[in-house]
Amino acid sequence: MGIVLITGSGKRIGRGLAISFAEKGWDVIIHYNTSEEKAKETENHIKNLGVKAVIVKADIRNYQEIKDAFESGVNEVGMPDVLVNNAGIYPPETRLKDISDNMWDDTININLRGEYYFTKVFSDKAKEGRIINFSSLGGLEIWKHRIPYNVSKAGVIQLTKALAKELAPNFSVNCICPGTIEIPEEPPIEKTKINVDKIPMNRYGNVNDIFDAVYFFSNCSKFITGQILCVDGGYHIAR
Repeated sequence: MGIVLITGSGKRIGRGLAISFAEKGWDVIIHYNTSEEKAKETENHIKNLGVKAVIVKADIRNYQEIKDAFESGVNEVGMPDVLVNNAGIYPPETRLKDISDNMWDDTININLRGEYYFTKVFSDKAKEGRIINFSSLGGLEIWKHRIPYNVSKAGVIQLTKALAKELAPNFSVNCICPGTIEIPEEPPIEKTKINVDKIPMNRYGNVNDIFDAVYFFSNCSKFITGQILCVDGGYHIAR
């Protein structure tokens, strides 16, 4: 068992990952920015499982807030063994001529800079550990009208590889690229551009599928580093 810090873990996939870690006996530092109520619900749920949990607030675009939140979590729970950079945004489809500076900056800063900031703090404070970044199939493919998202997620893949080389041998750094994932607390997937019949495994993914990949990187040999793992039911090879 150990201690894990998961960014954006008050809700959605991050919440599912936090609970799954807790079910395996891990203590959890739950990061959030605006979803305080959801984060508190996640914290209470995890504490009821008999492990430690604490919520920490930080705007992922702000280095000082991240540093302060990290130190607060460490004081309450202890130094994380694993950092999961899960937090991110998925802006709406937008044509190039309509992309605002704010949309561009927020997408890059949250999806890419936030992972860089959290990793910088973690690798500075901890002597060793494991870092798991979240990219997307959108980091490997080009989707029409998704330029800021595609660029930010491609950046995460390159960041992962660069960090894996930079932080070895004390830290392993790996990356997960999820496909279409169904979230239990959200409405069923509709109007997705990935039809389920185009996925070889004939279904969309779920949080358990993502957790299996995260947990693997959390426990496998540190000799495995700089790797990019698609969790998409085989969609990327069936195109």
